[in-house]
Amino acid sequence: MPQNSQYKHSGEIVEKIGKILGYFPGYRSLHADGRFYQGTFRANPTAREYTRAVHLQGDEIPVTVRFSKGGGDPYAHFSSTVGMATRFYLPRGGVTNLVMLSQKLFIANTIDQFMGLLEAGMPTEPGGPVNKAGLQKFLGVNPNSLAVFRMRGASPAPVSFAHTEFNSVHAFLYINTLNVTTPARCHWVPVAGIQGQPADKISQEDTDILYKELEERLTKEPVNFDLELELAEPGDPLNDATALWPEDRRRIVIGRMTLSGPITEDELNDKVMNHDPTTLTDGIDPTDDPILQIRRGVYEVSAARRMGAKQGCPFGHSQKK
Repeated sequence: MPQNSQYKHSGEIVEKIGKILGYFPGYRSLHADGRFYQGTFRANPTAREYTRAVHLQGDEIPVTVRFSKGGGDPYAHFSSTVGMATRFYLPRGGVTNLVMLSQKLFIANTIDQFMGLLEAGMPTEPGGPVNKAGLQKFLGVNPNSLAVFRMRGASPAPVSFAHTEFNSVHAFLYINTLNVTTPARCHWVPVAGIQGQPADKISQEDTDILYKELEERLTKEPVNFDLELELAEPGDPLNDATALWPEDRRRIVIGRMTLSGPITEDELNDKVMNHDPTTLTDGIDPTDDPILQIRRGVYEVSAARRMGAKQGCPFGHSQKK
């Protein structure tokens, strides 16, 4: 896929998301509300069988994590979708990111399909609600998207970030020192175990309930996640973010992350903190998944608008819901 394809339609996608979900200057277009936490990661010896990536060779690596609620409204309640963006700070400088969701799949598998979905949901008048009739019509002729929406609608909401499994909706190529390539999806699995609750219950709680719970928990003990690789087998789609692999796919634990406490953007001295999932390092390559490829451009446009708004030049007006 040509390099410039990742910038195709980026500005238009961000603009449409804003028209559907509302403009909130100074915030990310999606996963607008989030908080940062710090910790360390250490890979186990098994990781070296699959990749030569420097942060997966066994040294203790500093990390930050941004937990976030889904959606573009920073004032909204939590729902069944939350995010976890991890940044690894590499030994010789530089960073690499690993971006995951509590959901297992994305809602479209091509740029054109995603654009069509956004167009279908566009409010019929500025500032109006999502066009539900348009979405229903779109989903009626896009069964892969419909299946993902149904799966997400049936999924539980978190009771805690520390009890939530997070999943990479994209596959990546892990390459070891012998140049053997292993396609895999990644998962952060909570060591404390997975728990959930009905989505309508969390929607009645305080809008910062999961952050408060995590920060209170961290005053008592660290929070641990194991990093698992879900290994693809021949025939498993590597470029379709709407397709699950069979549940019997082998999973390998390749390391553990330990979060110790909160940290702020000011302490990190990085006002942008753009968690582009294609910011990779030698030993991990992207697949030709078109949704993965477009994300760099979308993230950069969103970051530019966010930082411009913080400097007093908003690109839109706030539409609190």
